[in-house]
Amino acid sequence: MPIAMSKEEWARLSRWAGDREDPQVMRRRECVQYMNKMSQQMTKSWPNSLENVNKRNEELRRARVAAAEQANSQFYARYVRRHQAEQRRLMFNARDSFFKNKDAPKLLLSAVKETVTQKERKEQVKFNNELKQQAAEKKKRDDEEVLKNAKEWHALMELREKTRFEVNKKHQLEVLDQAHEVSERKRAEYEMELNMQKIDNIKAQEQMDTLREFDEEYRKNERDNIFADMVRAKQEAEQRRAEQEAREKMDDRLIEVLQRSRARIESKRRQTEKQIQKEKQDVLDKISQRLESGDEARDAKEQQILDKAIKEKEAIMDARRQAELRKKEQFKQERIDIRNQFLEQEKQRLYEMNVMHQWEIMNRFKNDELYADYQKKLREEKKQKIQEYRDDIVKLWREREACEARERAETRWFYGSLAERKLRAADNKLLAHGALLLQEAARHARPDRALRQALDRYCKLYRLYPMPDLPSSMQEHFKQYAPQDLSQPDPNYEYPKPPVTSIDEDLEEGKRVGLQDPVLGPAKLPAPSNKEPEDYKRAGPANGLQWRNAQHDLTLPPITVRQCETLQCNCEKKKK
Repeated sequence: MPIAMSKEEWARLSRWAGDREDPQVMRRRECVQYMNKMSQQMTKSWPNSLENVNKRNEELRRARVAAAEQANSQFYARYVRRHQAEQRRLMFNARDSFFKNKDAPKLLLSAVKETVTQKERKEQVKFNNELKQQAAEKKKRDDEEVLKNAKEWHALMELREKTRFEVNKKHQLEVLDQAHEVSERKRAEYEMELNMQKIDNIKAQEQMDTLREFDEEYRKNERDNIFADMVRAKQEAEQRRAEQEAREKMDDRLIEVLQRSRARIESKRRQTEKQIQKEKQDVLDKISQRLESGDEARDAKEQQILDKAIKEKEAIMDARRQAELRKKEQFKQERIDIRNQFLEQEKQRLYEMNVMHQWEIMNRFKNDELYADYQKKLREEKKQKIQEYRDDIVKLWREREACEARERAETRWFYGSLAERKLRAADNKLLAHGALLLQEAARHARPDRALRQALDRYCKLYRLYPMPDLPSSMQEHFKQYAPQDLSQPDPNYEYPKPPVTSIDEDLEEGKRVGLQDPVLGPAKLPAPSNKEPEDYKRAGPANGLQWRNAQHDLTLPPITVRQCETLQCNCEKKKK
């Protein structure tokens, strides 16, 4: 619970508490403070104290960070220079590719190809002449060999034909003899076959007559049998119908007799069962009377169980009937509720429809008034918009005139002096390119007629040759006109050279970075290092992302050990 008091009271309590402090505690505290102060003065000059170690580590860290930042700045500057050189190279390649994909440089390229083709064609013609000469000599040798083989072959064929003619003649005589024998044998067999055919025809005619008679007799018998079968089938059908009617009547009588006998048997069975039950009951009564046992109690218990089961069954049936009645009542009540709900909804719908009809009638009168106000407002807005539209049209007309004047000036400059300068620059570049191609063709000893024709065609197409002088009647009117020969590039024009990538100083010193091309050859083993682990730790980079220069390692400030200046201390760092 807080206490409220005045400043005087609080000062009095403070003075009282201060005066009550123990002098021994004060002396101990002063001793501890003095020892702490002396300890701090002693440890100021210790090299391995926590403060000096942290201070030295911080100096080393700052030196490493400065060296890393310097390496980063050098790497970034080198990267920017290389990136700019790469951009210059790409832009030069893009401009060169765009220039060489035009129509005129393509014509020069086609002419270069034609010169190369012409040179190759000369070599091919020379080579083909040598091949033709060799082929003619080979053909001559082959023809002589073919003639020799043909003569030998014809002589062999004549001998073979003569031998074959004699053999064929002998064979033909044998074949004629055999043909006579075969013809005689075939004639005899043919005559025998004719006789046998006559005999077979006669026998076949007799058999056909017999078969025809048999067929007619068989058909007649079949017709008689079919007619007899039809008559018999009709009689059998009438007989079956009569038998079926008699059988049905007999079945009816038998069913009637069976029903009467079943009723009589059932009545007899009931009488017999009642009589047997009565006899059993009499016997049981007699036995129960004789034995005088507890049969009455047992019968009463059984009768009680039987009555209970009958009551339970009747209760279940009554409950089922009651449930059905309740279900019917519930279904009826649901239908009544649904009907009442429908009537309520219909009533509400009719009421809403009446209200909406009245509201529409009221809205019609209100809408007429609003429409009149709306038309008046529209007329005012239309008048105001017409005035604004007129002002905008005047403003836009003035802006369009100024824009068109500016565009005309830009168009005149673009299609005038700028276009002429660009066209002349393109002509200079193409003509210089053609001159370089002519020099290259001369160096390689290729014919330059196609190149000169392409250049001549380009000069004629773009009218680079000097035009004729004006007639004397027009010269006095066009005194500034003078024919110009534009078929040669300008004297001060130089063909654009590819950008030269400068070599960095770090690369000249032998330092490798990721932007250099790979150096082919066996890998060099690292030189053995004699540095101590502590020196490596002190001279390590700030991170592992920078490359180290093998020739100029990072040097850090040396570690200086200060002498211990405490008078009461006798440590190893004391001056000797």
